[in-house]
Amino acid sequence: MKLATIGWGDGRRRALLIHGIQSNAAGWWRAGPALADMGFAVTAPDLRGHGSSPDPTDHTFDSHAADLIELGSRWDLVVGHSLGGALALVALRLDPGFAARLVLEDPALAIFDPDEALHQLGQQFGVEGTIDWVAEHNPTWHPEDVRIKVEALKETSHQVTEAILRQNEPWNVMADLAALTIPTLVLGADPELGALVPPALGESLGGLNEHIRFVSIPGSSHSMHRDEFEAFIAEIEQFLAVE
Repeated sequence: MKLATIGWGDGRRRALLIHGIQSNAAGWWRAGPALADMGFAVTAPDLRGHGSSPDPTDHTFDSHAADLIELGSRWDLVVGHSLGGALALVALRLDPGFAARLVLEDPALAIFDPDEALHQLGQQFGVEGTIDWVAEHNPTWHPEDVRIKVEALKETSHQVTEAILRQNEPWNVMADLAALTIPTLVLGADPELGALVPPALGESLGGLNEHIRFVSIPGSSHSMHRDEFEAFIAEIEQFLAVE
């Protein structure tokens, strides 16, 4: 299925940015230009059922990953946030040449209770997803991030969110992570702010796979590209500098 995309830059290297659940491509409004300044031609898609992309009934990981592979392969860099991190791992399983380097931003590696996940999403963004609610519950976000998130929430139906969570039970991509053969940076949020990959888990990933480097960003929530952008992009730039 053809996904709607936006892009930045025209560098020789290619980067793909994959957003999380209930978000959209526009949410990379700072990361896209920053990577373009590093010499990348950057592409960010709206996942199926999100943003301006079509909304089919199939929301399995394999279908979402197939959409991403249709955008191209052999990306020099793929960055995936939350759900986007899980989908990047599945895409690499389906197409081992999908990426040369991978950054996983607090990835959703395993979800054991879809009902609790739905509840947590409602708690964070509110039933209506208003500007005031999102801003109040995410006080460190830039106003543009708040505006874009509210727009993304309006674009993503509750049915899509629930379908993603329920059609992928049991949600567990740890085996795909363990099988990686490319340099991978896993960025974990502050455990006091709801990290999906807390330090204990993150630090164990290096033992699981020698290609994985884990970094926890203090003071960052699950959406570190929003609330700790400078630290987020600095870690990516440092990761890219290591041969």
